Amino acid sequence: MSAHADVANNRYALFTSFRKDGRGVGTAVWIAPFGDGEACFTTGGVSGKVKRLAHTSRVTLQACDVRGRLTPGSQVVEATARVVTGADCELVNVAMSKKYKIQFRMLSASNKITSIFRKSTVADTGIIISFH
Repeated sequence: MSAHADVANNRYALFTSFRKDGRGVGTAVWIAPFGDGEACFTTGGVSGKVKRLAHTSRVTLQACDVRGRLTPGSQVVEATARVVTGADCELVNVAMSKKYKIQFRMLSASNKITSIFRKSTVADTGIIISFH
């Protein structure tokens, strides 16, 4: 199995995006396969990940646990990422729901309730990752 397929099939991945000064910022995310040579996840449209991707599409991924601790022996995978919203984000939601089933649907429902009280949109944005 290729390293990018391995990371896309893992339950969590450490997604690292890069600041303007080149420093990486890693976040553990749920990740799902998305078509040929791609993977995806959802996030809030005002998240740091989205802001950093506005400056550079370069990202790295590596298998990890829920707390972002790297999986021993896992490889760092170089990739590019793009931000999607609206109908394109719905395709990301479908991929995430297919992989995470009831857990993703419960998280989505919780996010909708949270967004009412915070008066902001939560997990309204998709990130599609293309492996080199």
